[in-house]
Amino acid sequence: MRGKALILLLLLLGAVVASGCISSSSTTKTVSSPSQTLSSSTTTPTTSSVSMEKAHYPITIRDFANRTVTIKEEPKRVVSLAPSITEDLYYLGVLNRVVGDTGYEDWPPAVKNITSVGGYGAYASLEKIASLKPDLIIADNAVFYKGGYLENLEKIAPVIIVAPKSFDQIPQAIELLGKVFNREDRAKEVVDEFNAKVNAIKGLMKDQPKVKVFYVTWNKPLMTAGGDTFISDVISIAGGVNVFNDTKGWPQVSVEEVIARNPDVIVLTPHCGMTIEEAYKLFAGTNAVKEGHVYMIENENDLIHPSPRIVKGIETMARILHPDAFKTKYPLTIKDMVNRTVTIPKEPERIVSLAPSITETIFYLGAGNKLVGVTKYADWPPAVKNITKVGGYGAYANLEEIAKLRPDLIIADNAVFYKQGFLENLEKIAPVVIVNPKSIDGIYQQVELLGKILNREEQAYLVVAEMKAQIGYIEGLVANQSRPSVMYLVSTYNGYWIAGKDTFADDIIRIAGGKNAFDDVTGWKAVSEEEIVARNPDVVIIASAYVDPKIFCSGPLSTIKASKNGRVYTVSDPNVFQRPSPRIVLAIREMAELLHPAVFKYEPKPIVCSTNTTANATG
Repeated sequence: MRGKALILLLLLLGAVVASGCISSSSTTKTVSSPSQTLSSSTTTPTTSSVSMEKAHYPITIRDFANRTVTIKEEPKRVVSLAPSITEDLYYLGVLNRVVGDTGYEDWPPAVKNITSVGGYGAYASLEKIASLKPDLIIADNAVFYKGGYLENLEKIAPVIIVAPKSFDQIPQAIELLGKVFNREDRAKEVVDEFNAKVNAIKGLMKDQPKVKVFYVTWNKPLMTAGGDTFISDVISIAGGVNVFNDTKGWPQVSVEEVIARNPDVIVLTPHCGMTIEEAYKLFAGTNAVKEGHVYMIENENDLIHPSPRIVKGIETMARILHPDAFKTKYPLTIKDMVNRTVTIPKEPERIVSLAPSITETIFYLGAGNKLVGVTKYADWPPAVKNITKVGGYGAYANLEEIAKLRPDLIIADNAVFYKQGFLENLEKIAPVVIVNPKSIDGIYQQVELLGKILNREEQAYLVVAEMKAQIGYIEGLVANQSRPSVMYLVSTYNGYWIAGKDTFADDIIRIAGGKNAFDDVTGWKAVSEEEIVARNPDVVIIASAYVDPKIFCSGPLSTIKASKNGRVYTVSDPNVFQRPSPRIVLAIREMAELLHPAVFKYEPKPIVCSTNTTANATG
């Protein structure tokens, strides 16, 4: 097969995609903007409504189907009948009010915990919806697919139709829902951020040539997106032009028409029913086939859900149409994670890493071949054994050894500040970038920053996406479990060193379904036996190979609940827990297994203390 497929993310459900795409072609009466024909007594979802004074209930609004709806009280129990609506509510910070959704939602991860009402739009079960006792139901035009369905919904609760047909109506949907939920300020933030991201991509595409695109929505019959759809808007913003821009809705087209319009790029999605191989045969002779520009976008919901999430789809499309625009351009000036301005004159080819977590991150980014020096503590992946060691960690590295390697970039963390003047001496050798992740979000930021610096932005995007997917899966499993209090112990040198808030260890505990017993302590702190006994944690996690778990077998520490119940654990690989790199997801998984073994069907292997109290030395 000629050409290549761009595999961007995970395969997602297709059934809702098809119905979601075609819904806008319904013959049911809609208006191009829900702000049209509004009376002065109703609130509007236009930009001007954001600046109006906060709504007080009851309020009356006019929805996207030009229906007048009165909402008597602030909605607390909501049923969403479209995935894009569920996403809108997430962006507004009211996902916790959603008691029912379609079951087709794939994002955000927390939707896994929401009750499914059995289908999209008019295919949802009225009985299931009624059983949830909603005070508001929000749907799109798919509720009109069955005659009388909307009327039956209205017998259960007030119904609002939110059905953006074009790209410009996505912010209007957010503004309308912001008014409904009394979240106008948050709606403005979401819209501003949405517009800023879109404008950034537009700016990047400004000087790029327009690429002709054929987007396949269905195979048999062959269908595409017309010029009045948000898919066409996405293509345009991403630096392309829809070859069927002169059509409307979701038209059926012929193979001959496609060949005559000669697209430069053909975009497929899994639900469309066409493989890349089939596209090469059907559209032979087009520029797309000749140049090998037939792509399968697997995270199609980023493209077809009309919510702020669509920004991800725009970037995906832009990367397909203009990959060179996303390559890092040098010289590059960045702000590092301690707010230092650093200029990197050319793409780094000889890098020294002064922290094992940085070394691991660079390998995750596929740039391990650029490393010429690492610390003596670097032990993962195994390939690091062949890289020159420059001594200790951070400021304890050997300046002379670093200089001998002639690096064009040095990457370090806050440990370079452990010796006065060390950073200044490093800067005489090469540009120095400092990363400083203190949370899981900080690790994402580190990955993205290094991806940009090393010209590995696409890989950084995929690494972060994979991390979020794994973390979301774990969060879904532990969401409804009780949260044991956890003490996270890393050292017994001059006290018991524990993790407080504002640490990535605190995030590990929280995501894994626990509660930090020292969440009122900031950072890493040495505490006394008395403080530990007073906190009386349910679980103790020892993230160090140098702490003997048997200290919890006698004396005051043997009296805490974790000791009495045999829930003192030494983790299997302390480095995974202590290093803020993408490997942290392994630590989160293990932590979740230790806190909720029944959920993960995990069996810890405890040892027996001399006092007959059990602890676990292996996790």
